[in-house]
Amino acid sequence: MATLSEITEGHSKRISKITRIRDDRLSEALAARDRDLRALPAAAALFDTFDEQIAEARDRQLATGARAESARADALGEVSDALADALAEAHRVRREADLAAFEKKRKAEEDAEREFMLAIGGQASQPTSTSAQRIRAAKLEQAKKEFDAALVASQEQFRKSRDAALIAESRGSRDADRSFGAAGRVNDASMKAARAAAEQELARGLNALPEPAAEYAEWRAANAEIAAEFKRAENEEFARFHEEMQALRS
Repeated sequence: MATLSEITEGHSKRISKITRIRDDRLSEALAARDRDLRALPAAAALFDTFDEQIAEARDRQLATGARAESARADALGEVSDALADALAEAHRVRREADLAAFEKKRKAEEDAEREFMLAIGGQASQPTSTSAQRIRAAKLEQAKKEFDAALVASQEQFRKSRDAALIAESRGSRDADRSFGAAGRVNDASMKAARAAAEQELARGLNALPEPAAEYAEWRAANAEIAAEFKRAENEEFARFHEEMQALRS
């Protein structure tokens, strides 16, 4: 005995197959109609005009797509250049800050040594020379702490600048892709509208001719037969589905 999941899955697959067969037959009937209509000498000029309109619409679509692609490439190029410039600036600022920190530490160390030498030079035999050593050590330690803090601050500022540049690059890339996608959708819609307009003009021209009447009648008859067969197959499938569900319940 099939399970509920197996029954519903089998039903869904069979409905999909029936629908696909119907759609394929409708497409084939439409293609056969168009081939027969194109073969009519009286409709040749109408189809020539239709083909020209479609070709022109496709050329416009391709040209518009190329411009959109070029605009996207330019935008991505600008984003990439901006990222490179921002990272270069961040590195420059960090290098200058590090050099300034090194220079400040060097000067503080020199000042501490000079003050120490002056102190012990005037008080070499005095017990206060020990105090001068302590003062020098304290100043050197303070210089080291300030130097280390400056390097940490420089690195943190660099990290913030780098992260901001990467975020801006990501946002710029997304904007470029979004604009390109929007342009593509508008371009596709324009192509569909142009095709619909050309098809309507072609239909009006064909309807004004007596020759296509037999082809349209044959096409409508084929569509009616396809629809009837689809409805019959669909009804049979739903009847089978209901029987299987009833059997499962009992």
